[in-house]
Amino acid sequence: MTRHARIVDELGRLIVAGVFGAGQPIVPEDLGRRFSASRTMVREALRVLESKGLVAARPRVGTWTRPPEHWNAIDPDVIAWRAAGPERSRQLAELFELRLAIEPQAARMAAWHRRPDELAVLVATYGLMVDAVGLPAFQEADRAFHAALLRASGNALIAQLRGPAVAALEEVPGDGVLAAHARVVAMVLEKNADGAESATRHLLETVVPYRSPAS
Repeated sequence: MTRHARIVDELGRLIVAGVFGAGQPIVPEDLGRRFSASRTMVREALRVLESKGLVAARPRVGTWTRPPEHWNAIDPDVIAWRAAGPERSRQLAELFELRLAIEPQAARMAAWHRRPDELAVLVATYGLMVDAVGLPAFQEADRAFHAALLRASGNALIAQLRGPAVAALEEVPGDGVLAAHARVVAMVLEKNADGAESATRHLLETVVPYRSPAS
């Protein structure tokens, strides 16, 4: 992570956690001292956070934090910051509801469309999951699998949701986890739309989709 990215990440976490409350003025010089960063680097970081809805800036007025209703709720960084903060449970519940609403339908549509390139990616990501069981790379492979499933829907709008849908995904490999994913792949490859939808719903409802470090 670059220094610029680290400042964005740390400041974003502080805002989402409420350390900088809504409506609080943001003084670039104070942030520069806090992060030992130049004025230019701080301003660049604030521009990124402004694009995510966390802060607002006006000429000759200054910069201030914005309340949660103005945050870009589907921005992967905002999701990750909320999932790491005091609203973790609420964020994970909302993500689960999002996945439950779109992934089963995406699987159904993938079985309909069956684009060879997208199916190849889906199969490949499942293979990465199998190879990564017990390794840190499992989480990345799992996120890639679910992103590939959304892309395979053939619907550009659904595919655009793959970032927020997998932003805080933390499935843990265990009994039945790989088998449940394999069932989804099999149903899609068999052109079984009903089976693909059902298998994906089963995967989401029976495999713990988001796991707290304390759980």
